[in-house]
Amino acid sequence: MRHWRLAWRQLAAEPGYSAVTILGLAAGFATCFALFAYVAFSFSYNRHVPAAHEVYAVKQHINVIGKPGWFEGMPLPLVHVAEKSGMTQAAVLAMPGMASVRTPSGLQRLKAVAVTPGFTKVFGLAAAEGDLAQALARPDAVALTYGAALKTLGTRQALGKVLHIEGKALTVAALLADPPATATLHYELLNSFDSILMPREYREHLEQSWGMTAGYLYVRLAPGIAPADFTAHLQRVFDNSPLLRELPPDLRRTLGARKMVDLALTPLPDLYFDTSLEGRPGSTAHGDRSIVIGLGLIGLLVLALAVANYVNLAAVRTTRRQPEIVLRKVLGAGAFRLAAQLLAEALLVALLATALGLLLAWLLLPALSGMLDRPLDQMMSPASVLAALAVGMVTGLLAGLYPLWIALDMRPAAVLAMRREMEPRGGLWLRRVLTVLQLTVAMGLTASTLAIAWQARFASAADPGFDAAPLLTVSLPRALWQGPQGLQYREALRRLPQVRGVAFSENAVGQPFAGQNGPIRRLGGRETVLVSRNVSADFFQVYGVAAVAGRTFDPKIERDAAPGTVMLNQAGALALGFPSAQAAVGGLVSFEHDGKRMTARVIGIAPDLRHESLRENPQPMYYRNALDASVLTIRGDGDLRELERQAIGLFGKFFPDDMPEVRPAASYLAESYAQDLRLASLLGAASIVAILLSAFGIYVLSAYNVQRRGREIVLRKLHGAGRAAIARLLGREFAVLLALGAVIGLPPAALAIRAYLAAFVDHAPIGGWTLLGAAAIAVLVAALATLRHTVAALRATPGTILRS
Repeated sequence: MRHWRLAWRQLAAEPGYSAVTILGLAAGFATCFALFAYVAFSFSYNRHVPAAHEVYAVKQHINVIGKPGWFEGMPLPLVHVAEKSGMTQAAVLAMPGMASVRTPSGLQRLKAVAVTPGFTKVFGLAAAEGDLAQALARPDAVALTYGAALKTLGTRQALGKVLHIEGKALTVAALLADPPATATLHYELLNSFDSILMPREYREHLEQSWGMTAGYLYVRLAPGIAPADFTAHLQRVFDNSPLLRELPPDLRRTLGARKMVDLALTPLPDLYFDTSLEGRPGSTAHGDRSIVIGLGLIGLLVLALAVANYVNLAAVRTTRRQPEIVLRKVLGAGAFRLAAQLLAEALLVALLATALGLLLAWLLLPALSGMLDRPLDQMMSPASVLAALAVGMVTGLLAGLYPLWIALDMRPAAVLAMRREMEPRGGLWLRRVLTVLQLTVAMGLTASTLAIAWQARFASAADPGFDAAPLLTVSLPRALWQGPQGLQYREALRRLPQVRGVAFSENAVGQPFAGQNGPIRRLGGRETVLVSRNVSADFFQVYGVAAVAGRTFDPKIERDAAPGTVMLNQAGALALGFPSAQAAVGGLVSFEHDGKRMTARVIGIAPDLRHESLRENPQPMYYRNALDASVLTIRGDGDLRELERQAIGLFGKFFPDDMPEVRPAASYLAESYAQDLRLASLLGAASIVAILLSAFGIYVLSAYNVQRRGREIVLRKLHGAGRAAIARLLGREFAVLLALGAVIGLPPAALAIRAYLAAFVDHAPIGGWTLLGAAAIAVLVAALATLRHTVAALRATPGTILRS
């Protein structure tokens, strides 16, 4: 306690030094703790599932569609294959969606998941109240989480109560704990595939369809079953499914030795980091393991920069305390006692900085949660606080070793004879190494931030092929052919004064969508698989898109429910073997529609609209007039917010039991790059912290250099050196340190930027300007950080320097 009291007095005696030291360390701790909260969150996905290592997600790679890649969506018949294989303890197919629940305060939307009976065994889930098996067996029953019960019924005592969902009455037969934020499958309401919420004809269609992705398939393997053996069994069954037998001969020849569909398993604990699924339409939440680990390393680097600054300051302070330290040595203070006192001071500083860093991290976590789109604000648990305090103690002890070495190396005779050195041999080089480290990290982070932000801005502003500004989209609760309300709502929207057109389509342009993929043949040519888009006859007029060749659909000629004509995009015309867009106009193609083979004439070629992000090449596709669509796009004049209000008001008249989803069409395009902008913001914040810490380190080193070279400066001035010569003398060292920092930090940043841009099919003309920009920022920061002490050295007279 005596050492602690002395340490506190030392800090109180120099409040400026203490504040700067503690705040600098606290900034490093706060950044490190906040980023490590994200790392810990990411590595916690699905760890709550009992024996999670036994559970696997099934994914498929469809080799005959124009959009290659792995998908989580699986057909419903495959879950029965898994259940009957004898190789699983249980299997479940989960179909996520949204449910509109009528409450006393109005409609509420819940995350609903329809599941097959194996759900409870696969995920080891039990009801907190009620009978979960009964809730998933009865068509008129549901299971509800406690959070959803509070949101819809205003009470946790919801067992046995009736919910009115989409106009149907269902009883709450089970209550569940809210799933953790690190669960892959998020739900507020569970119901079965036999539920009255799912139309019987749709369920029957799913049961028979091997080509329709109904939901996510999870299996819990039986003991002793190898994942490879189970995958091989699923693959054999799928290879002999009706889907393959229905495949046209041309497509079979195109496949060659490849399978129509490749199946694979991903362990549930690793599912979050399965980057083959990231960004795929309908995919669950995914993260990039390398990015998560990289952010953790950035946190450690920022903390290292803060500790380096503390070491620099502590070394300067210890050097200035030479008379006090050697006097204590002369009076009999041994090495152990001296070490205990100095380490107590370092430990006190570290603990105060850790506590302040934890407070700052706690304040920053909500903002970081929004930045990363992950609920991190609940990661500050008692265990994490204790772990952070332990890290702070260890950091403080390690950071105190170098100042302690300086103190132990002090020789009383030399100090008392005024022949003292500033610090032990090698100390200056350690300071220089630390400064180079700070500059390396600051420049590397800044260059990466500039590149990612520039690419995200470029991608967001890329021309999608139409002007999205005047467009508003409305997602309907069911396809237009499933009832008259959709078409009636469309007509009501058309009558609004500021509306210039209302078109329908399967999805909004820019919305992630796997699409309907089916074989289509150019008459006289080979058969291939293209993505089909069901649109209304006025779709291209509403979007303001002109044909590249031929004409677009015309509502005066085409009928919405009779696809007697089609349009191809440019990629689709090439995929069907037409030599040019103009040559495709007037050609005949055949395809299946509503179970019948149809022949249609190509009336025009549309440009390759940006249905995907810049990470994807435009898919070959054809457009047809069909009512199998559930998105309306409104073209309006004036204020879109007023139009949105009117669209929402009309929606309730035609769909009183459903909540509207109305949003600007541009929001889908922006959503594709939201993660990139979040990453750029996060790296930008880390870069600012790194730049400030490096500036502070350069400031301390500059002060030390002026003090260390005081006599040299005097001699140079006495021998006629001008201010420019003195400035060059002091600046030469920092120029070398900046060059070393650039040589070490910028090449890895260039490699990281190249790897990031490789994911885009089109990227901004970045070149090397981001690297030069990062170097320029570092030069500016170094100039500002050294300015005060350089000016002081230039103005100081020889007498002033000799007396210091």
